[in-house]
Amino acid sequence: MKGGIGLNILLISRGNGFGHARRDMLLARALQRAGHEVTMASYASALALLKNFYDGRLIDLGLPAFGNEAERVRKLLDLFRDVAPELVVSDEELLALPIAVSQGIPVCFVTNWLDDNREMLGYLRMADSIAVVDMEDHWLFPIPDAIREKIRFVGPVLDISPIERNPSDQIVVTAGSPTIADARFFAKAIQALKPDRRYRKLIYGGTLTRSLERLKDDSVRFVLDQTTFLNEAASSRLVICRGGHTTLWELAALGIPGIAIPRPADVNPYNAVYARQMAARNDIEWLDESELTEETLALKVESALGRPFASYRHTGESLERLLEAVLDLSPSIAQ
Repeated sequence: MKGGIGLNILLISRGNGFGHARRDMLLARALQRAGHEVTMASYASALALLKNFYDGRLIDLGLPAFGNEAERVRKLLDLFRDVAPELVVSDEELLALPIAVSQGIPVCFVTNWLDDNREMLGYLRMADSIAVVDMEDHWLFPIPDAIREKIRFVGPVLDISPIERNPSDQIVVTAGSPTIADARFFAKAIQALKPDRRYRKLIYGGTLTRSLERLKDDSVRFVLDQTTFLNEAASSRLVICRGGHTTLWELAALGIPGIAIPRPADVNPYNAVYARQMAARNDIEWLDESELTEETLALKVESALGRPFASYRHTGESLERLLEAVLDLSPSIAQ
């Protein structure tokens, strides 16, 4: 804390997907309103979103979504040197933890998962605090004893506004930031939905769009602009998705029926857990990809369209709790 004018805070936003970037923008703005200087750093798809919607100080780490660990460490070391932070918030960027610890900088790790894997736990133990942006009820990830006292469940931090639902005859299919691993998911979803002429189908296929266009007919439309997803979802009967954490909570908060078909564990080991958690809360239906056929998905669609789901009352209190979790580290700086 420099002269009582607030903290110099570095917020590192994981670059894989938009969910991290959206909640991190909310946190950065809340920290700024509280009188702190905030530098955000990110890469890949999250950076692209931040460039369009965040007007504060933003650093491009110049990294791919996945890549060489040594290069990642080098870029993060350069970042710490350039920013000289007094406090660090790391949204699922594990390699930031040992760097912060080695430099004696308090660090809050923000996450929607936990793991008792030996390597992961080694990183998580380095955090001064761990803010879980989820609810403790029906939490299916492990809560290791070694980090239990550091964990604070703050609830989902969502960038949405209340809407009046007036669904049209439309179904949305999305995979967040699609990769080649999602090609089968899209193909099966399109084929399963095409025979049902009651609904228009909007497909957020991203870079896969060109290869999927051979499957379209006059009821199927591809959308390239991912930023329109929430508006289109809000006016839809149903959303079929890959089960990303933020997407599932957004659907629950907006009262939109959803079916999650998580990526296989060898692609993302956590997506299926998110889906199972939300299904246990009665917020969605879910289907394992190994069981995905046109017939099984069509049955899930009929079930989801014919029954009520629970909904999550979004009030903004989760952001306040996340802000508290971060700023509770500030006394250790003053000492």
